[in-house]
Amino acid sequence: MYIKVMEENEIREKNDLNIPFSKKPEEPAVKPVIKEKRKKKPGIPAPAWFGIGCAAVIGAMLIGWHVREKILGEEIVLLDTSVPVFAGYSSGGYLAEDFAPEENALKLLEEEVNERREKGRSTDDLEKLIRSVSCNFEKASGYSNNENLVYACTYDQQAAENAGIRFTNTMKTYTVSGLPEYAVLDVFSGVSADWVLSDSGLSIGISSPAEYRDMGITYSYSFEGEEYNGETVNIHAEFDQNVLMSYGYVVNDDEITWQLGPMPEAVSEAEMLSEEEKNLLIEELHTKLESEVAGCSNRATLSAFTGTYSIVINSIEKASIEKTVISWFEDIPSFRITFDLSVSSDFPIGDYTSFTASYTGRIYRMGDGSIRFLTNTVHACEFSGFFGAYSLKETGE
Repeated sequence: MYIKVMEENEIREKNDLNIPFSKKPEEPAVKPVIKEKRKKKPGIPAPAWFGIGCAAVIGAMLIGWHVREKILGEEIVLLDTSVPVFAGYSSGGYLAEDFAPEENALKLLEEEVNERREKGRSTDDLEKLIRSVSCNFEKASGYSNNENLVYACTYDQQAAENAGIRFTNTMKTYTVSGLPEYAVLDVFSGVSADWVLSDSGLSIGISSPAEYRDMGITYSYSFEGEEYNGETVNIHAEFDQNVLMSYGYVVNDDEITWQLGPMPEAVSEAEMLSEEEKNLLIEELHTKLESEVAGCSNRATLSAFTGTYSIVINSIEKASIEKTVISWFEDIPSFRITFDLSVSSDFPIGDYTSFTASYTGRIYRMGDGSIRFLTNTVHACEFSGFFGAYSLKETGE
């Protein structure tokens, strides 16, 4: 083995013989330095870092989602704490002003619609939900003190679910109070309607108690269509509520439906009357004529070529019924009922001279079957005529 040994800048060659080397001067012993091991700080494994990153991303997404959809999935109180204000009187109460406790919730939804539009998100379901909300009381008026009124809302539940909205407080009950108390007056008690024949023609008359008229209550009627249908009419009451309140009353109903009897029918031919009906009609007009003649002191004047004469009416004789000539041109025929008069005078009265008094009018058969003669004829205290035919002057028809 060939070894090179460096010692004091001298190099010697040695062979494989066991010859000791020259010794190097000994150096002072050096104490070995022992290095302390550095303690490692706790670390987070790589998989944990991945989980933390995912959680941060998801959290950020949720926060962003909450910001974008601030009411999605929330419970929204539909009806707020507003209370209705009532007016009127007990049994006739009503809302004094508009009442919409759902308005604030709907405004919140409208704001959400605008935000979603700005972010390009669909608002179809939310808008459909808003349109579907309908709230009201079970009745609109006629409230009484201590009455419980239910205010309820309905809406499209499927649209709400699609929009991520849940409503609460969709129904509330309110108690009516503070309304003044009045007695309710039935303004149709004792009121009736029936057919009336008067000088102006056939009409419907309404009768009412005098105490109602004293309180200023008036009545009128109406019916459907242009002509009466032969069945019912509507009776209307008109009044000043403040005046009635001064009497301690209020009125709830101002209209009723009244069942009239059959409409009177016009008689078109004298032959449609029985002999008994003709006699009753003649008796009625005979009495009327007697009253008129008595009003003229049983006298009437007659102007002739030879002068003016005073005609004394002694008695009312027989009568006849005939259709007038003009009735052929009328929708409702008219009749003339003529009475012969027995008279006396210094006027030359011949065998063929006649003095009469007539009534012209229309004959009606009433709903109960009775006969009525409608006329507006009134006689003057004067005869007119010529060639021996004279009659008391008529006014009216």
